[in-house]
Amino acid sequence: MSTAQAESAQACPKPSYWETHKFTLMRNISYILVVLALIIIPVFKIAKIDIAHNESWIFGERVSLQEGLGPVIFAAGFFAILVIVMNLINGRVFCGWICPGGWVAEITEKFRRKYFNPQSSTKDKLFYYFISLVVAVLFTLLFFNWITDLRVFFYKTNPAFPWMWGAFLGSLGIIYFEVFIGKRWCRTFCPTGIYQKITPYHHKFKPTMDPKFDLADCGSCKECIKNCPMALDPRRMAYINDFYKGIQACIVCGNCIDTCRQVRLPECKEPLMTWVQQLPERDADFIAGKVKKAN
Repeated sequence: MSTAQAESAQACPKPSYWETHKFTLMRNISYILVVLALIIIPVFKIAKIDIAHNESWIFGERVSLQEGLGPVIFAAGFFAILVIVMNLINGRVFCGWICPGGWVAEITEKFRRKYFNPQSSTKDKLFYYFISLVVAVLFTLLFFNWITDLRVFFYKTNPAFPWMWGAFLGSLGIIYFEVFIGKRWCRTFCPTGIYQKITPYHHKFKPTMDPKFDLADCGSCKECIKNCPMALDPRRMAYINDFYKGIQACIVCGNCIDTCRQVRLPECKEPLMTWVQQLPERDADFIAGKVKKAN
């Protein structure tokens, strides 16, 4: 490195962690709060169904199983409406900021890239199998705690013992598959994701490349593409109306914004990725991903 380059690097102020990880931090806080709610509500019997003992709890008061099903049905309907409303306002916000399954898949995706890639040793791959199984078991128990007293799994005398174990193992198989393949579950298999893709959607705020930049300004970085959990090209996906490659698949997570800041700000360069409400006009070459050669 030349003296001039070294002086320039020293003069460049180091960005704060918040500047380069803002959306990642906010999303993780949102996910953690959701998971805590999923634990606290049934544990403190604010709302809980106990199929094994044919009873329910609402705000700490024991009621019949039939009475407890009412709030569950209401919650399911509210959930469906909420997802549609969020989709209408800003796309798949539910997937990117609320869904605990998406969060788990995203975390295990990082483990997968590290321990289950073509260069991984057998030991690393076995470790990934084990980690995936542990996470899947915990995630399955998290949701079964809403519908039964988990102690039923240890009492053979309970009439619900065999079929509860059957339901648990069946659910575990599906959830293990979700955990094991990571974010590919959200991209291809998730029923909620498919449900959102086929319902009306609108993105009030769209992630895209700042209008004053072009693909050539990116150089060979492409970090936003590498870090997109949905395997999209965030620079131009807002111009693509496609079920898998375009804005319909975007979960509005902000990873591309954070990643661009992590790369550009330490070099004293303006980030290329931003949020827009109205898409600027772009030519067909940009939308197709063709980098124009400098004159």
